[in-house]
Amino acid sequence: MVKPVRVWDLPVRLFHWALAVLVIFSYVTGKIAGTWLEWHMKSGYAILALLVFRIAWGFVGSDTARFARFVRSPAAAFSYLREVARGVPRPVVGHNPAGGWMVVALLAAFLTQAISGLFVDDEIATQGPLAVKASSALVARMTWVHEYNQWILVAFVVLHVAAIAWYQWRLGLGLTRLMITGVLRGDLAPGLEAPRMRSLPWAVACLAIAAAIVYVVVVIYPQMR
Repeated sequence: MVKPVRVWDLPVRLFHWALAVLVIFSYVTGKIAGTWLEWHMKSGYAILALLVFRIAWGFVGSDTARFARFVRSPAAAFSYLREVARGVPRPVVGHNPAGGWMVVALLAAFLTQAISGLFVDDEIATQGPLAVKASSALVARMTWVHEYNQWILVAFVVLHVAAIAWYQWRLGLGLTRLMITGVLRGDLAPGLEAPRMRSLPWAVACLAIAAAIVYVVVVIYPQMR
């Protein structure tokens, strides 16, 4: 009898889909501009809180959420990609060595976008909460970063979606379904073990701390003299 194996915990799955929705919302509202920029900024704050949470969860969360579990050497990532190209990638539980680096790249790019947005000043009607605390040179640089980093993000997201499609259609691995249910249907390959899951209160505590940090940065710190 096949015993289902939980691969992704609820916090990771909620983070993944909440981030996806907020990123799409931020992109659309940023392009519409006008009065929608206020919602664009609020969405950015929420994204920043999610990113801080995910970084914390990467150290104290479930096995498959931890950076130490899935961030491998570049050589290991290239070796895995060669296996994928041959159509015989070795089984893994959680992120594979190449996917692990994609996660790191995505988190870094999203974090760059969210932090730079705190300093943005369009010199018309929209100003990030930290713009008043920074020099005009820093504000100009961060505004430039926020403008052009979005295209790096778009490229990463397209690559991410393309990789998921490749796994689905060429290798028969339903990664999207797995990120929805969190459960692997089928036995683990020999030598692999079911990951340990961290209890939900830990995730709630991490999210509360992340939200508090963002609140201090966005609301309290700009008002301090």
